Amino acid sequence: VPSERIFSSSQERCTQRRNNISPAILEALQILKFIYKQDCLNFMEDIVADERDYMISGPVTPRAVDELMAAGKFSESDELLANARE
Repeated sequence: VPSERIFSSSQERCTQRRNNISPAILEALQILKFIYKQDCLNFMEDIVADERDYMISGPVTPRAVDELMAAGKFSESDELLANARE
């Protein structure tokens, strides 16, 4: 039962060693833990290529410009932006 898990979880933080935690801090810890458990981490989000960043025609994406600038390819970046304006 989810509600039982919530209370047993807070009990873990209220052990004899940690009994100096104020109720407000305990509540904040429980809320933060709940938020982080609900949020899925995606470590591949910035690694996986998006085909829109590498299209020859169409709008220039911010990620394509950032990638060129980070690689020091300023002339290619200028050329890409000039071609996008045409």
